[in-house]
Amino acid sequence: MSDAKKKILLVEDEPHLAFNLQLNLQSENYDVFLAIDGKIALEQFKSESPFDLIILDAMLPEVDGFNVAKAIRQSDDQTHILMLTALGREEDRVKGFEAGIDDYITKPFHLQELLLRVKRMIRRSTYFSVPAEPTLDKETKKVPFIEHGPFKLNIEALHFTSPTGSHSLTAMEADILREFLSNPDRVLSREHLLDTVWGMKGDIETRTVDNFIVRLRRYIEPNPSKPQYLISVRGRGYRLIVE
Repeated sequence: MSDAKKKILLVEDEPHLAFNLQLNLQSENYDVFLAIDGKIALEQFKSESPFDLIILDAMLPEVDGFNVAKAIRQSDDQTHILMLTALGREEDRVKGFEAGIDDYITKPFHLQELLLRVKRMIRRSTYFSVPAEPTLDKETKKVPFIEHGPFKLNIEALHFTSPTGSHSLTAMEADILREFLSNPDRVLSREHLLDTVWGMKGDIETRTVDNFIVRLRRYIEPNPSKPQYLISVRGRGYRLIVE
């Protein structure tokens, strides 16, 4: 991380929780902008961007967190979004991922877990910071990418090519695909992906991985309901077939 403070947009309408989160994030040396409803959040996003992370409550006045995430993703694929939600149902979590969030944490939560996730997500977001003029390889004149079989991932541009065509990615989607393309034809467990991509140990929140696999199959598979490239290996994890 650079010496400059990392900017966080905190969107939370419950005053006591918002104050405590802002105070604790500031104590970790983050520059925190607070929004108390979805409308204000979108206004701050437009006026104060870029942010390094957005912490977004799901249930908000004016505009709910799901629609805030959708609106942000229309113009920004890179900024990581961590959703805070009291909605524990699987369909609510899937709804969040479909809106473009990168991870979620369920209320009530432990402060130290939240701070750890914030630290990990901001650290990984710097991997995908795109300079105004991307640095080109002096010999090939190409931006860095990973290519295996029918798949090509442009890491800086967050662009992915597969048998189904060309796709724009969020930073988290690109991060997961980079892990699979760096380990072609290897079975990657949920625990491995949680550790390397999210920086989380153990088997917590394993549905996060599964939900992202569903998203990635939409980019990779001609028929996502019958995957032939990003396949499940029962009891072990997932494998990306590149041959």
